[in-house]
Amino acid sequence: MTSLTKAVYGAVCLLAFNAASANDAGFVSGDSPKQEYWARFDDKDWSAAVSAAEQLVAAARKEGAPLPLAEALGLLGSAQLRNADLAGAEASFEEALAIVERSEGRASGHTLMPLQGLGFTFAAGNRHEEAIPYLDRALLISHRTHGLFHEGQQPILKQLANSLTHTGQPLVAERHVKYMLQVGERAYGQDDPKIVPLMCQVGDWHAEVGSFDTARRHYRDAIRLVEDKLGKKDVALVLPLRRLAASFPKELDFRAKGFIDPHTARSLEAPPMLPRRENPRYLSREGQRALLRALEVLEAQPDPPQALLSETLIELGDWYQFRQDPKKALQYYRQAAVVLEEIKRKAPEAAQDPLAFPVRVYFPVPSVIARGNRLFADQREEAFVQLEFDVLADGSVANAIVTGSNTYQRHVSEILDAIRDARFRPKFVDGEPVDTMAMSFREVYSVKRLPEREDDEEAS
Repeated sequence: MTSLTKAVYGAVCLLAFNAASANDAGFVSGDSPKQEYWARFDDKDWSAAVSAAEQLVAAARKEGAPLPLAEALGLLGSAQLRNADLAGAEASFEEALAIVERSEGRASGHTLMPLQGLGFTFAAGNRHEEAIPYLDRALLISHRTHGLFHEGQQPILKQLANSLTHTGQPLVAERHVKYMLQVGERAYGQDDPKIVPLMCQVGDWHAEVGSFDTARRHYRDAIRLVEDKLGKKDVALVLPLRRLAASFPKELDFRAKGFIDPHTARSLEAPPMLPRRENPRYLSREGQRALLRALEVLEAQPDPPQALLSETLIELGDWYQFRQDPKKALQYYRQAAVVLEEIKRKAPEAAQDPLAFPVRVYFPVPSVIARGNRLFADQREEAFVQLEFDVLADGSVANAIVTGSNTYQRHVSEILDAIRDARFRPKFVDGEPVDTMAMSFREVYSVKRLPEREDDEEAS
């Protein structure tokens, strides 16, 4: 999955949450052309959904009524966004917004759908600076139209927090993350297990910015809530247990990359020294216990969700691979391969195989990369080292060579040494791990300035 595809997927998942927002704002219709659109939408046939929406737009243009045209353009933009046509989605949402503003004014509730559509579209294209004003305005319209605690604002809050984080404003983003949780608590109550996924989302955000103690507090609170309300064997425990486990290797990687959490960074007069490399074998046992318990909960179910089971088994394999224990890792990967084969047998067209290709699980981050991460955005240049290597059946790396670079020789040597010590989740074929030959990978990182000649020394 490319970075653009991932970004589009994230944005459309948020937009899908508010798929009914047009009706909430007063757009209502039950005619057959619109039913065709929603049928294609439900089937995730985005090209067909775009075609159906284009027909709705053409019909609305003939009628000449502004609000039905704005609605049709909003539906078209939603389908285009899901179809990864960001330019088309931007144009559709912009036209819809202009039509509503001309006919009803900037404060109209009908601006909500095109405003959030533009915000999600810009965010999907990594244009977060442009996304933030539209998302801010969409949030204001949502509050005016539906009230301060309407659950439909959650996707806007989530994307706004993500975009603010991407633009270096995590402390501002944190206010929106806290508000997300307040909205959820108002909708369900603080003691309702339905709030557990939201508690995990909030924990995930804190983990992403390096506030791991806060993240784990949310995960542990979610675990206790499920235990108190549903029991210690309920499948709802699996999500917070897995998230808790994932926070430990993520924390090691975060520190190794030289990152600092926003609250610590605010209190520092100068950046601390770069960390020493930590031994991955010393990962917290709490994370390991959490994953093993998640697997135990799933295996205790009479009919465990197969996708959830395969994901948990793979995460256990990744945990042991990170800890340099390939023998145990392969045990869990093999179990996951069996479950994935059963999933493919039942639904071959829908199944995705995370064991079909190697995935890097552990990488001992070189100091040159950590140092580059400490540079300000306007004081850095992009360097790369192009690598080729084999990933063996046990996930280790062999025959690593450099096939190209634009950086300093010392950096090349450090990054080459690091990839040799990396560990991968290996590719599986017919239930067994296999060697993957001649993998190509480009390690991109930041330097203060690129060398002008091959023998240049690194800038101080």
